[in-house]
Amino acid sequence: MKRRSAVGAMGLAFLCVAAAEIERVAAADLFVLRNGGRVRGTWLNRQESPSLLYAIQTEEGIVLKLDAAEVRWALPQGPQIARYEQLLEHCPDTVDGHWQLAGWCRSQGLKDLREAHLQRILELDSDHAPARRALGFSQLRGEWVTPDEIQQRRGYQRYAGRWRLPQEIELLEASQTAEHAQKRWLVQLLRWREMLNGSTAREAYQGFENLRDPQSVRALTILFQRERFRQVKLLYLDALERIGTPPAIDALIAGTLQDPDDEIFHACLEKIVRLQPPRLAKRYVAALRDENNVRVNRAAYALARLQDPSVLSPLIAALETTHYLVIPKTSDHYTTTFVKTDGGVPSGDAPLGGTGFSAGNEMQVIPQTVRNQEVLTALIRLSGGMNFGFDQRAWEHWLDNENKRTAPAVDARRSGS
Repeated sequence: MKRRSAVGAMGLAFLCVAAAEIERVAAADLFVLRNGGRVRGTWLNRQESPSLLYAIQTEEGIVLKLDAAEVRWALPQGPQIARYEQLLEHCPDTVDGHWQLAGWCRSQGLKDLREAHLQRILELDSDHAPARRALGFSQLRGEWVTPDEIQQRRGYQRYAGRWRLPQEIELLEASQTAEHAQKRWLVQLLRWREMLNGSTAREAYQGFENLRDPQSVRALTILFQRERFRQVKLLYLDALERIGTPPAIDALIAGTLQDPDDEIFHACLEKIVRLQPPRLAKRYVAALRDENNVRVNRAAYALARLQDPSVLSPLIAALETTHYLVIPKTSDHYTTTFVKTDGGVPSGDAPLGGTGFSAGNEMQVIPQTVRNQEVLTALIRLSGGMNFGFDQRAWEHWLDNENKRTAPAVDARRSGS
């Protein structure tokens, strides 16, 4: 019994020493050198990326600085690394040895270490197919290539975390350049707008009058939409007309359809008529179907100014449009609204001759059909003075006859040949 107790005490002491040694090993970072040597200590510059050198404080308190080219693997501290070091101690520098250790690293989620052993396998056997595939290589015409090499051969380049064609990269860079320029213009135009209210107003007016950079259109559009004073809005519109690019024209068209000031509507339209951009009538034809009745009539007025007879058919369709009014739905609870008669006695009749209901939370949609006067005016002008009022069928019949009358004659002898 005493002998067994003594052996047990010795075994317990050995286990404690072994546990302490494992804990000490696990608490230190391990650096495996390319010459086969090892250094254990605290990795001082772990946060640096990429690491050009490794700063290591050894267990003796000495700080070493190793060139990155000298270090094969840098292994952070932890119980897994301690176990890995034990396995590495007995791992032969052969293809099979590194393949088995790479498999263990994979099971432990040690991706970097696994890749390091796979790379070592390729150093020993460059044609080792399983290691090649594990590292993401593919065979292309008998040659091992990485996914990156495949993309590069297809003409792609790595840009902002993705593979892109050079043309796409060029567009992205141009877009970023344009965005920076637009932001700078917004700052400048805001400064000029502030100057309009002070002693330096003349300088600000001069800045707006000389404005011709297309990159300023976005800033002009933003300021135009926020502006409350008509004279300042007209200043912005003059600049948009001078620039005359498609985005500037878009801003002018939006002004004709959306700005609540009728004077601004006419000012925008005058500029658009002078510029005569392509496919302009198409934009206003689309607005004839707008849910807002004011925009429908403004679009018709603009089409009349453009004098394009090809828009007669959509104008006829827009003579009367249906719009929808959304209001709170009345509840099912009946309430009587009383009004006083001449004798001061309450009556059961509601105002306007109806019966009152208490308001509910639901909404109801009420369709409203509206006759659009500006549409009719445009039709009269573009038709050369014809006037069938709001009779859509009469207008359609007249347009059908006009199309037949103006259609080119067809030679019956040629059509039968």
